[in-house]
Amino acid sequence: MEQNVIYSIQQLIYDGKLYTSPSKAPFSITQYTPIYYILNAFTAKVFGLTENNVYALYYIGRSWNLLFNLASSFIVYRIAKDHFQVIGLKALLLFIASFALNFAHNFAVRPDSLHDLAGIAALYTFIYYYKYNKRNITLIVVVVLTALALFSKQSGIQFIIIFVGFSFLIRDWATMVKLIVLSALLYGTLFYSTYLVYPSFFENIIGGVKNGIDVTNFVKYILTRSIFILIGWPLIFYFLYLLIAKNLIFKGNNSNRLLAISSLGTLIFASVTALKMGATTQYYVVFMNLALIVAIHQTFEFNTFQKRRQFLLHKYSLVSIFCFFIIVLFGFYTLKSITNFKNDPKLILQKHATAQIVKLINADLKSTKGKYIYSNLGTDTYAPSRQYLNNIYFKNCLIPQRDILEYSTSKLEVFGYQEFEKLFKNGDIEYIIDSNPNSKYEVVKDFNEIKKSNYTLLLNIEGYLIYKIK
Repeated sequence: MEQNVIYSIQQLIYDGKLYTSPSKAPFSITQYTPIYYILNAFTAKVFGLTENNVYALYYIGRSWNLLFNLASSFIVYRIAKDHFQVIGLKALLLFIASFALNFAHNFAVRPDSLHDLAGIAALYTFIYYYKYNKRNITLIVVVVLTALALFSKQSGIQFIIIFVGFSFLIRDWATMVKLIVLSALLYGTLFYSTYLVYPSFFENIIGGVKNGIDVTNFVKYILTRSIFILIGWPLIFYFLYLLIAKNLIFKGNNSNRLLAISSLGTLIFASVTALKMGATTQYYVVFMNLALIVAIHQTFEFNTFQKRRQFLLHKYSLVSIFCFFIIVLFGFYTLKSITNFKNDPKLILQKHATAQIVKLINADLKSTKGKYIYSNLGTDTYAPSRQYLNNIYFKNCLIPQRDILEYSTSKLEVFGYQEFEKLFKNGDIEYIIDSNPNSKYEVVKDFNEIKKSNYTLLLNIEGYLIYKIK
């Protein structure tokens, strides 16, 4: 969720503490590797913004993501044009379809857009390496781009694995050894340097993502989601058909084989990691982009001299129709989401309620210095504006990434459940912002019973319940 990333950006701007121990207050978990956070914090400082300019931080993150999405789609276009001779209208159609796909999945303030851009750029460069010169400097650029992907999000590790696997498959031992040595040196240096600056680095990026495996979540929120049924499944089936029918992995030149193996590798990696609790269809975005290139390159034939009826019946025109369908579907989906979000009466009421909550707490905040505020707003309740509360009170809030705990199949080993319970029972949490009805998830046992005993209800407004310590 966006508010989690924004909170970590606020931390970085405020005191430079991007990674803190999840076992101690404020029990923050910065789930991802650091580059995306650093980029946003640096941009905010360039514009003279502080951690308190919450809306501006959202605008900065979304603006960067828009640029990253455009850049990713442009590189997809250039892969098809420069390496596979996809030109003209079909190349333009590919670019627009890719952007519709990327923007629909990657508009929010999360590092996925930068991760995808770096990975796709690495593939473009690696194809260039094999197609033109096999120069060491090109290989270094490939490794740097994979490092950028990895240090945007942990799943960036897939790209170097795929590239090493490809060099092994074609028995290019020299390239394989260079990739392994270069990546080991660069990754090792980056990881160790980050650990020296932030001793809790690995607690966050490893311990903080151990949500557990949940097949039900995988089926419900990915495999059977309508948008995946309409786009994901057709791309998967058609790609696998082409892979087998044309023996793309073992036949053809290195460029064709590398694209096929990269597409298959990202598909396998996405399917394995998507079993993790909390995964979404976004995990498949890189694969879907690469699969579009494969589909267009292998089967697209656009004959402008054909009559309209013949063209529509031509079997190869199905790829162009599918690309157009992606554009229309995701365009409609995005516009509908924006319209619904803008005009949602519940959300409008909650925004007004949020303003009243802020006014109420701010009036007393000076006298509660050193005390904490806990937003117990669950993902099972209707509270889409809940993110702003943790961001507004980020200096006082506890468990700013509460949804990570809720979306875990078991207790996170790195999280300080006992320490939180101690603060809760000792009265160090001045305010509790609860949802109405109460969330089904409780961070500590008998949370609601303890709350009723130790706290007084101050305000009940539009799905929010505001409690203060007695």
